[in-house]
Amino acid sequence: MNYDIIIIGAGISGASLAYKASKYAKTLLIESQDYDREIPVRINIFAEHNKPFIDDVFWNDDSIFPRPFLQLNYKSDKYDGLLNSKEFGKPLGKISHTEIFIKKLIDKFKDQGGITQFNEKVAKVVKHIDYVEVINNKGESYTTKLLILATGSRGFDLQKSLGFEIPDSFMGIYTNTYADESLLDENFNFQYMFHLNPNISPNGPFFFNVGKGRVSTGYLGNKESPDQLREKLERILRNYKKIQPFMNGLKWDRNFITGGISKHPISTMTKDHVIVLGEAAGVVTAFFYEGLLGGLASANIAAKLIKPLLENNSNFSRSELITYDHEIARILLNFMNIKKKDKKNNTKNKFYKIFEAYCSTKYSILPESNCSLASSGHICSKWHNNSFIPSSASLGSMLS
Repeated sequence: MNYDIIIIGAGISGASLAYKASKYAKTLLIESQDYDREIPVRINIFAEHNKPFIDDVFWNDDSIFPRPFLQLNYKSDKYDGLLNSKEFGKPLGKISHTEIFIKKLIDKFKDQGGITQFNEKVAKVVKHIDYVEVINNKGESYTTKLLILATGSRGFDLQKSLGFEIPDSFMGIYTNTYADESLLDENFNFQYMFHLNPNISPNGPFFFNVGKGRVSTGYLGNKESPDQLREKLERILRNYKKIQPFMNGLKWDRNFITGGISKHPISTMTKDHVIVLGEAAGVVTAFFYEGLLGGLASANIAAKLIKPLLENNSNFSRSELITYDHEIARILLNFMNIKKKDKKNNTKNKFYKIFEAYCSTKYSILPESNCSLASSGHICSKWHNNSFIPSSASLGSMLS
């Protein structure tokens, strides 16, 4: 069967593009996991700067975003570095129950005529002169003029077979547990905790994401095996003294989720008839173990590019699609302050040095000597606003 667009991967970037593109294109969404049975549970911090990339129908849905993001904890070795949204006059964003978000994107996609194939693995992709053929593990084939790879870090073999680079990646792990709201409120006075300890990982944080009736935790590792990651996270949850005050009464799910997270963007994200989205393209902030912004923004950029090309009966050549690469660089990479492949990983080192300075002393990096929060051990809002929480307005201006 022939489609205008075929999207492989129904994570946040694939589902978002499927929803947007199905408004004007015959679209097929393929996912190797059995989403009809279950979409893996995930709790994310949905920062305010992600808002320009989603429609209000989702932003205003309390089942997707059940609580505001009011306070975060940049926890040092000795201190809780609490930053409260009152400093900014509004919440820092919302807490996302991301599997519900993905499900509702897919439901809207289906309502608009989109077709899904779940629990289906792609065996190979064959590029012809003017179209692409996707063949599944049953030998069935679909054809399209435009193929979208939104396979995250789990589809690198397919990506490589089409001539794209593969980003280097770290391994990460997280798990979830459910608990009464009263217990979560008692244990956590924040919705997000970011904690650096080089004995846990030199590459990124140990974290808590606190949702409604549930909480997730994990850390960004290096190249450990899944078994090594699981064993280490179990030891941390059981023995690490600095987090024990948050652990009272919680029984963690032993369903640990492990996987890669890309270190850097690939240099070329388009070829004839093919676009690579989100984490598959390395558009993530690995140091913060966060891919929502990159996934949503790359889907939004692709959707805006594809529509006029489709209306003009484009052949979706590389010369027509390269605008996507340029827009990713203009809007996203500059905004996220990440660079394409850097063997020394300078971006991670820069952020790590900033937090290392913070963790070494209570107020050493506060740029304003008269910061009103210094006496309570908070990070100065001016420093934080300039460096780590860009507003939706500042990002929105880049989209115009």
